[in-house]
Amino acid sequence: MSLMNRFVIFVAVTALASPLFGQMQQPGVPPGFNYDPAKHVNPVITYVESKDFKPSNYKDAEAAMGHSLMGLSKETGSLESVTVADLGGKPPKDLRLPVPVAFYPVVQQNFKLVEGGTLILHSLKPPKIQGGNLPSQGRSIGLPFPLPRRGDPKDKRFGPVSPPEELEIRGLPGLLFEKEGTITVAWMEDGIYYTASSSLTRKALFAVLDDLL
Repeated sequence: MSLMNRFVIFVAVTALASPLFGQMQQPGVPPGFNYDPAKHVNPVITYVESKDFKPSNYKDAEAAMGHSLMGLSKETGSLESVTVADLGGKPPKDLRLPVPVAFYPVVQQNFKLVEGGTLILHSLKPPKIQGGNLPSQGRSIGLPFPLPRRGDPKDKRFGPVSPPEELEIRGLPGLLFEKEGTITVAWMEDGIYYTASSSLTRKALFAVLDDLL
């Protein structure tokens, strides 16, 4: 059994056993395939592929996600484009899960920064377990931030990248990946998963993240 499936089964069992599971908003990583840089936008969001993102606009993207989108002040940056990856609520093909799960659209916002450089922000609601046998309908499903384990190199949720650092993002528990001059951070805020990627320095990137509203 793959590492990914072991984690998902563990979370599913926890959901069935604990009535509080759906109320918890602990940070996590959405279920998905092992990260492949050639296919996926970052190591965290892997249930959709880069090719799945289609042009959209702010209003339609916000409606698709069912939640308000974050943005930057004009002093920090401007929104250049919005795209959405939507699987129609269905799990991606070949992603084996032990319970039925509904997947929500992923919104990608591309910002041009006043001080130079860009920021790519992804936003998504956590996938939800479906089924009337659960304590209540639609439990959120996510994984505790798992670090890659030694063993089969193909059995890594975060793929070929180095293990992430665990640190605070906007005052919340998060992850930081760094590879070839690009930093990707991930965190969960108000029940929404966010990832942000940029070639900025850490100090500059965190200053931009603090401006998100």
